[in-house]
Amino acid sequence: MALRAALRKSCALTGLFCQLSSSRHGRVCASPVLVAQQRNSSTAQNIKLDFDQSTGVAVMHMQCPPVNALSLEFLTEICITVEKLEMDKSCRGLIITSSQPKVFSAGLDLLEMYETSTEHRGEFWRAVQEMWLKLYSSKLVTIAAINGSSPAGGCLMAMTCDYRIMADNPRYGIGLNETQLGMVAPFW
Repeated sequence: MALRAALRKSCALTGLFCQLSSSRHGRVCASPVLVAQQRNSSTAQNIKLDFDQSTGVAVMHMQCPPVNALSLEFLTEICITVEKLEMDKSCRGLIITSSQPKVFSAGLDLLEMYETSTEHRGEFWRAVQEMWLKLYSSKLVTIAAINGSSPAGGCLMAMTCDYRIMADNPRYGIGLNETQLGMVAPFW
């Protein structure tokens, strides 16, 4: 309740989402400029994190070109970022979005997953499981601001958040590709 009130008070959630996703690719919204004191703003290799102290809301921008494929390194960065935010008592919510145009996350990095040893694949699947469990069980209110297509692992990431908001564009899709093929992933 307090997070919702803080979000409404500082700027409408719709306005914030439109600010994150407004471009020529989705619905363009006139949104208020998010003016706030920011602290703990950091940039990891694949993640840009902005934390707004006045609202207690962090925005994680995934920036792993070209499609935010979930590699072992990227999955580890996501888990570490969530853990750090959970340890910060002033952080109450996390919005996950993409810095890449037209795509939230294309899912698992298939090349990394299949062109490696059996041990590496096991470590990769453990990292996938850790990522979705961290998001699903987080004490933070988590919101997936889906500003592009989100198949497979990208859909899994979005589903583990408490709330999901998707840009209004008929070209953007979301879903689990494996179900259309009758597959269960992982296969064991």
